[in-house]
Amino acid sequence: MTKRTKQTEPTPHPSYPNPTIAEALCEIHFALPDNTPWKASLAGDLFKQVQDEFPEMEPGLEIGFQFELSPQRIGQSLLPPRQRIRFKHKDLPLLLQLGPNVLTVNVLPIYPGWEDMRQRVLSAWQQACSALKPAKIKQVGLRYINRIDEIDEAGTPGDWFKPSDYLPAGVLQSKGSFLSRVESQIDSENRVVVTLAEVQSDDQKRKKGIVFDIDRIVEKELPIDDNALLGEMDRLHDHVWEIFEAVQTQRLINYLKGGAS
Repeated sequence: MTKRTKQTEPTPHPSYPNPTIAEALCEIHFALPDNTPWKASLAGDLFKQVQDEFPEMEPGLEIGFQFELSPQRIGQSLLPPRQRIRFKHKDLPLLLQLGPNVLTVNVLPIYPGWEDMRQRVLSAWQQACSALKPAKIKQVGLRYINRIDEIDEAGTPGDWFKPSDYLPAGVLQSKGSFLSRVESQIDSENRVVVTLAEVQSDDQKRKKGIVFDIDRIVEKELPIDDNALLGEMDRLHDHVWEIFEAVQTQRLINYLKGGAS
């Protein structure tokens, strides 16, 4: 069972009336006691625990890509699809996803702020602990997918973002399509993946937009303890904020504050 202790407080960061966050998610990888094999019936156990808040349950597949870098080639390959069970909140723009030894909490627009999100993640994890009885946490990931739609066709990504350790200046000068992905292994336990890419709007206008995706991951064993999880989440969030703050141009700041883009 999750150890309940007095919770740590998060570092305060600015909030904006017009956030660019299209999705924020926290992914928790865990191990069952004695490395017990995963059983599909565990999704039903979690549903019994959360169904008052998450009354909709449906299966789904997660498709992923793996980037490859070698002397022979640079490219990406399609990973085998992973089965996930999704649980949809009855009122909030909130999803839970459960796969073999991994729980994901997806927060959809409108982003409620970090303090609210961390409590939603903690609540979901506590319910998962009650239903699944995990022995330990093995990995925590915090990912923020920012999106700006309908940008100036004649402009460049550099109108919105500044160069940084994770955003090369060259891609920000692009007059056409662009894609930048920087993956860094900070140390033996910590890594970060930052992606900047052109996207098209979903409506018939097909306007050009930008996705700025920050994926911050720690891979180490943690006890089943509220503060152990919150401490790592806060640390990851602080780094995500540092990465985002470092690339803000004045135009992006004005947009976040609700001014004209």
